[in-house]
Amino acid sequence: MTLLLAEDNLPQRRYLDELLRREFPAHGPVLAAADGEQALALAMSERPSLIVLDIQMPGLSGVKVARAVWRDLPKTRIVFWTQFPHAIYINEIRKLVKAVTPPPAYGFIHKNNTEDRLIRFLRAVLEDGADMIDPAFKDSFQQPLLTEFESEALYYLALGLSNWTIARRCSLSQRGVESRLTTLYEKLVPAAPLDSTLEAYERLAYNQRTRAFFEALKRGLVNKEELEATERNLESWLAADAQRFARESRSREGS
Repeated sequence: MTLLLAEDNLPQRRYLDELLRREFPAHGPVLAAADGEQALALAMSERPSLIVLDIQMPGLSGVKVARAVWRDLPKTRIVFWTQFPHAIYINEIRKLVKAVTPPPAYGFIHKNNTEDRLIRFLRAVLEDGADMIDPAFKDSFQQPLLTEFESEALYYLALGLSNWTIARRCSLSQRGVESRLTTLYEKLVPAAPLDSTLEAYERLAYNQRTRAFFEALKRGLVNKEELEATERNLESWLAADAQRFARESRSREGS
């Protein structure tokens, strides 16, 4: 048996290493990784029974490491230990767990918890196979799950893409995009009772796109790092799509 921890902060990595060695000596050696790539490589080669994962790390995030690990090693137990419990990560973790059969045991705990609580979380996941969620984030784990499109679309809304552009980016019809965005708005912004005067007023008073993005921002469903990464990825795609649009325009003119 092996235990693996992944934490890019050196003092926190040393703290976790000492804690795991002290509290769980019967579960084998403790391996430590300073970033996501190293954590994934060690997980694939050593097949640990438990991984303690920081969510935000250089290179691969803890969520991406967990996705790769659970794809090949679905019985691996993971405790996500984080200083940044953004709803975007919680949403992705919940989707990962639902996609694994049978669902893996996992935990989610904030770094500011006491050592005693952290030990209880680790022991429950490692030895009992229990799912342990920090009480501070119970509400976030009960929010409606966002689909892959909905999570991605939040960033496209933030970057100002039109429905036309989103349709081209996601290989959908504009009507398909509009329908999916309507579902996203309903998940993020509670609707007034149907056929009520308040519902009619809200439709006139608010821009649904902007209000949905504001609600996503409040919940932590978008963050600066992911937004900047989406913008970088879009730059090359937009350049290529502009050329594609020009070819389509010339083709229409010539027909």
